[in-house]
Amino acid sequence: MPKQIFASIILALFYADGSWLNELTSMDHFVDANTINLSYVGADPNVIENNTTWPLTETQRTDGGTVVALSTFDTEPTHVTNVEELETNYQKCESVLRQHADALREHACISAAYNISPANSNFATSGAPRSDGNFKMTYNDILRMRTEFNKQKCPMNGRIVLLSPEHEEDLLSEDANRYHLMMQTGSIAGFKVYTFTDNPQYNTYGAKQPKGTNNQQPSSVFFHKNLVMRAMGDIEGEPEKRWADYRGWLIGLQMRFVALPMRANQGVLAMYSGR
Repeated sequence: MPKQIFASIILALFYADGSWLNELTSMDHFVDANTINLSYVGADPNVIENNTTWPLTETQRTDGGTVVALSTFDTEPTHVTNVEELETNYQKCESVLRQHADALREHACISAAYNISPANSNFATSGAPRSDGNFKMTYNDILRMRTEFNKQKCPMNGRIVLLSPEHEEDLLSEDANRYHLMMQTGSIAGFKVYTFTDNPQYNTYGAKQPKGTNNQQPSSVFFHKNLVMRAMGDIEGEPEKRWADYRGWLIGLQMRFVALPMRANQGVLAMYSGR
């Protein structure tokens, strides 16, 4: 399979319709040698009303910046024999490639959700206790997040929420009619709604736990699409024919990718299950 066709298959699957990764601002064009230079704009200028003192005191805007290396994602290779390719009624090599691409997208989504979520959260759910002892998410909790975004002066258009399965269930149990309306419209309180299984987890004090933790408090992640970026680098790993030792092909992929918030403490929040 020609490399350009292989790469197009990966990209088509990676940014599939309905994937919340599509909501992040693409900065692919800034990637250089699988790194990206992120610049952070300094503080806004002070505004003085009805000034009577001249000259005005000048200030300098202090910007920041950092060079970020894109994360490396590798799939373990799959062996496809020539007999399998010939005897199946479909193109097994292409099917395996698609499976590897799906696995890359899943892990990139996990990495993205973890990276963009804040290290600490001051927002815990406030509903009645669930059977597991955690407090349920309520529609009022989502309104609290709307208010916080309003305070941060985030534009109304472009707000996204990644609901954890637990929080989605909470909303369904609180008001089924309102839940079904949310799913039909795809939005709630101005947030475009996605459900994502692998949001990061927090402890009961609101500290984000290490990636892969699965025994702490689930969270839902709220962000503004203009304040969160994604960047794709190299994609490597077209099927390698290995006749002498494998009588077939080895298929494995490597992809460089990263997703990060663009500004610290703005446009990204998390709400974890209180307890």
